Amino acid sequence: MDSRRPRRSVVSTGVVSIVLIFVMLSLLTFAVLSLVSAQADLRLSEKSAQRTTDYYAAENAANAILAGLLTADDLDAFAAASDVTLTEDGRASYQVPLGEDQILAVEVALPADGGPWRIERWQAVSDYDWDADKPLDLLSTGGLPVLD
Repeated sequence: MDSRRPRRSVVSTGVVSIVLIFVMLSLLTFAVLSLVSAQADLRLSEKSAQRTTDYYAAENAANAILAGLLTADDLDAFAAASDVTLTEDGRASYQVPLGEDQILAVEVALPADGGPWRIERWQAVSDYDWDADKPLDLLSTGGLPVLD
């Protein structure tokens, strides 16, 4: 055997292969994380677009009721026809559905002498009925036994 001939080391080939596998797994992991993040951003954008669409649809309906209030000859008849509540101090209030579990609450001050009107309240409000005493089913019947 000639001792001057260079020999290839088996260890250097193995290290390169392990590093290459590690780099490929890292790239695959980052690609999957990017995909999951992009899908979450898409869902959030779709929810935001739907919420904005619902809000402006409710606002248009509330503006139509307000225009009817301001141009109505008989406020009592208009209020009865469109679910508007009139108070004795010259206020009109009504609610417009705004998506799931929300309403757009509107209150307008209508002067009796024909002066300027004023919006007192124009607010998105949750109408979700929350019950603090309602128990949550955290353990399914097929899971761990519940200790009393």
